Amino acid sequence: MLESKVCKLASVIIAMAAAGWAWPAKACDGAGVIIQIGGRPQDVQISRIESGATSIVTRPRVLEVICRDDVVRTSGDTYVVLSVDGAGTVRVDHNIAYTVPARSGAPSLIGNGYRALDEQIMPDMKRLPWNVRLKGAGDDFGFALPGLAAGGQQLEAGTRSLLLRLVGGAAPYKVEITDSKGTIVASQASPSHEVVLNAVPLAVGTYHILASDSTPGTLTADIAVVDTPPRETADYSNLADPEVRVAAAAATLARDYTATWSLEAEQQLQAAPVDGLDRDKVFELIESYGSD
Repeated sequence: MLESKVCKLASVIIAMAAAGWAWPAKACDGAGVIIQIGGRPQDVQISRIESGATSIVTRPRVLEVICRDDVVRTSGDTYVVLSVDGAGTVRVDHNIAYTVPARSGAPSLIGNGYRALDEQIMPDMKRLPWNVRLKGAGDDFGFALPGLAAGGQQLEAGTRSLLLRLVGGAAPYKVEITDSKGTIVASQASPSHEVVLNAVPLAVGTYHILASDSTPGTLTADIAVVDTPPRETADYSNLADPEVRVAAAAATLARDYTATWSLEAEQQLQAAPVDGLDRDKVFELIESYGSD
């Protein structure tokens, strides 16, 4: 009897989907996201119609979900860049309103990426003070990912480009990675707090990271390289923008497995195709987990 009722319910849902009906969401199923804000968030305004009434979204953030028929405006010299499914990247300049079109493709009942983004990532995005930037020279030297020095972080095995984000200290910076035998597998100097080591061969095992600046100050961390990839905990396949899709998955991975997969999450974001996203915001979100 129960199986019969489940089958009937599934048939109804499939029929409703074919007719173009979408499962009701908290606000909307989404037609895109904000990927960049040039200027002050308070100078960006989104007018949204919900249940016949107009509401105003103020001080939106990067990765804020935008809905069909939203009207986006900016004032002063502020601009906002949107990634709109079906319309691509759209820049909205001051005093020129933009109405968000409908999302391309059929509505999704299950695994709606925009809804997952809105419900899982945005609450964490909104709690962060975006006026706090990466620390500059003169601040305490450290890893941008607070839990890295504590150990326990993992990376997936393979030959890959690695990003190590640092804060504070004084340029130039250097990062060296050695294996369990003390053999140097990668070394890179950089004038930037973001040190990228290209084509690092990582076999399964334990590795030691040594980071230094010109003061001289040093940082150390041990990481484990494993051959089992992290398990995905949210479905963002519905998101049209591949960079946003990776950013959302990376942030979710860091939130769900802060002590083990935050460093891997940053590598996934670093490897994503570049399409205008303000990545510093997402890196800061990843690094905020476990530091509250």
